[in-house]
Amino acid sequence: MDRKAFTLIELLVVIAIIAILAAILFPVFAQAKAAAKRTADISNTKNLGLGMLMYGGDYDDNPAPMMQGAWDWPRHQYIIWKDCVLPYIKNGGKAPLAGGAAYTGTANEDGGIFASPTWSGSWASASADDGDGSNLFGDATTRFPRSYSLNQDAGLNEGVGSINNQAGVIPWVAYWSWETPYATGGGSYTSLGNPANTILLTGTEDPYPNVNAPMMCYGCANGSGQAQNGCAEANPQLTAIRSVGNALIDICFFDGHAKMVNGYQSLSTDMWDVFQAPGWNVPAQWPGYVQIEEYMKGYKEWNP
Repeated sequence: MDRKAFTLIELLVVIAIIAILAAILFPVFAQAKAAAKRTADISNTKNLGLGMLMYGGDYDDNPAPMMQGAWDWPRHQYIIWKDCVLPYIKNGGKAPLAGGAAYTGTANEDGGIFASPTWSGSWASASADDGDGSNLFGDATTRFPRSYSLNQDAGLNEGVGSINNQAGVIPWVAYWSWETPYATGGGSYTSLGNPANTILLTGTEDPYPNVNAPMMCYGCANGSGQAQNGCAEANPQLTAIRSVGNALIDICFFDGHAKMVNGYQSLSTDMWDVFQAPGWNVPAQWPGYVQIEEYMKGYKEWNP
C-alpha cells in the first residue's frame, strides 16, 4: 500500500502552527525568566539585610559601618559594609589584593549574592576615585559588584546621626591621613522608631556603598555607568536607585523582611526615614520630597 507524503499545503500549515505557538510561548518564557530573576534579586536583598542584622547581633546591636577609610586613600582600599557582612554571607566577593591594589578585570567574576541577576552592569567600569582617572570594576572597592547599597538616611527622623551630612544610624568612619579618624552618624538598631517600614538596603547602580532619598531622582552615574564627581542640583544624572520594572525597587527593611515596593510609595510613606527629620525641610536643604517626586517623573523607569 502506497504511503502518502505530506503535501506542500499540509507542511505549510504545520509550520504556521509551530510559528504561532512559538509566538505565544516565547514571550511567556521570557516573562517567566524575568520573574525568576526578580525573585532572585529580592532574595539577595533579604540575605544581605540578614547579614547586616547578624553583624549587629555580634556587635551590641550596632550596624556595620558603610565605609571606613581616609578620604585621600584610593577608594578601592576602603573597607565597606560588604566586607563586614561577607563572613556571615560567604557567597561572592573577593579577597583584598596585596598592597590594597584594585582588581582591573571583569571576566568570570563571582559576585555571588552581591550581584544583581536583573542588571548586567554590576561589574561595569567606574571612575570612582573622585577624579584620579582610574577605572575600577564593580563597586568602589573593586572587590564586589555594585548592585546593593545601604540607606544612609535611616535614623534621621529619630534624631540619630547628623542631618548636615545625612548620616543616621549606619556610621561612616572617615578622616584625612594626617588627622585622627572620626565617626559620622552612628547608632543602634533599637534607635529606630519603625524598623519594619525603614529601608536598610536597596538595589542601586552606583559604585558607592550608600544611597539616600534624593537618589530616587538623581544619582552619581551617567549612561555608561561611570561615576561622576558630585551630584550637582543643576546637572542631575541617571537615578542611582535600580528599578526592577514597573517603578518597583527591591528593599530589605530593618526588621529583616524584604519586598518590592513602588518608588513613589517609598517616598509617600517615608521609608527612607528622613522627611520628618529636624532641619530637613528648610530652604537650604535640596531636594525635598516634592522636588524628588517631580524629578522622578522625568525618568522613564519611574513613571507610575
